[in-house]
Amino acid sequence: MDVAPCRLLQLLSSILSRMDPLDDLPPESRVEVVAAISAAWEVDAAAAEEILRASEPFWNVLEDHGGVDSWGGGEFCHVFPAALAFIRKRV
Repeated sequence: MDVAPCRLLQLLSSILSRMDPLDDLPPESRVEVVAAISAAWEVDAAAAEEILRASEPFWNVLEDHGGVDSWGGGEFCHVFPAALAFIRKRV
């Protein structure tokens, strides 16, 4: 068995795991959405960023099925924090 392909997959996985989806957001959008989620959930910026990172796969699936614009777009920056605020009020 050749080890090289296995090592290549490990390296690729390592690189991908270090990519931060928040880096795709324009700086002003990132500040806005982090602040909105921080306020809605009463958490610090680091926790709000963690919530945002976890939301990317979910939002991408919604986009794939025609329900929303792209992750990090204007709709995301307004609708997602509002949806989280709604959930928070119900908990």
